[in-house]
Amino acid sequence: MENEVLGGGFPRNDETPEECVARFENAAEIAYTPCGDGHVIWHIWGDGDPLLLLHGNHGSWTHWIKNIPFLSEQYRILVPDAPGLGDSSVPPEPHSMDGMASIMNSGLDNLIGSKTRCHMAGFSYGSTLGGYMAIGLGARLKTFAMIGAARLTGQRTMVEGLINWKRLEDPEEIIEAHRHNLGRVMFSGPRVVDDLALYTQAKNAPRARVKAHHFARRLTLPDALVKSATQICAYWGTADQYYPHYIQSYDEQITARGLKIKTEIIEGAGHWAIYEASNEMNEKMLKFMTSHD
Repeated sequence: MENEVLGGGFPRNDETPEECVARFENAAEIAYTPCGDGHVIWHIWGDGDPLLLLHGNHGSWTHWIKNIPFLSEQYRILVPDAPGLGDSSVPPEPHSMDGMASIMNSGLDNLIGSKTRCHMAGFSYGSTLGGYMAIGLGARLKTFAMIGAARLTGQRTMVEGLINWKRLEDPEEIIEAHRHNLGRVMFSGPRVVDDLALYTQAKNAPRARVKAHHFARRLTLPDALVKSATQICAYWGTADQYYPHYIQSYDEQITARGLKIKTEIIEGAGHWAIYEASNEMNEKMLKFMTSHD
């Protein structure tokens, strides 16, 4: 029954992007775990072994909307809004990646038990958060899929040419700013920015209440991954602006640390490859995870 509700398009022919998101949300089990004075909000679909999906910065669970129907056929998918993003509460200050990871690991323990093994995938900022969660999860973590993991390069690369939508007042100008920014930083170009992506971005961005770039700037993700013994695969779209930095820094950041990271390439996809090339990404991630079940 759940697959029938989730299937049929993004959005379906007879629904708006808003109705599409609502359809997914209505089909989810909603769970709450502690986060400071509030909660982390979790959306859960499917049965089977648990698979944790972590979204990107200025995002929410909707970053994974095109992957949820496919992956939930095999796994019980847990998709939280990270602390201070989406509908989740702001965590206590000072904000740190260790603190975020502790909140998320405690929440995961509440939902699946402290000894249950699981898979994990992180998109962009979610890959950094997941890297720090992996330390606490230890041998419980079967696999870790990292999509567009910019901090594997050991540096933070600024994207030029973005429009500051917060300075705008006209609603149409704000939407066009989101469209422009998606084409610059999330997709391979403006031609592939669709209405659903635009709708989710316009809903997610204003709810970002933590400045991840402030506390993540001090972190080196490869150093965190050295402390994890899990199977890791990094997925990169060839049109992802961070991909060249990953290739150029691979020997210094990955090889020199003795890390064993498998790399999968998605030709022509941008940073948000799980959305832009969802069919290919779904197949690749499922093959990787099931090979280590």
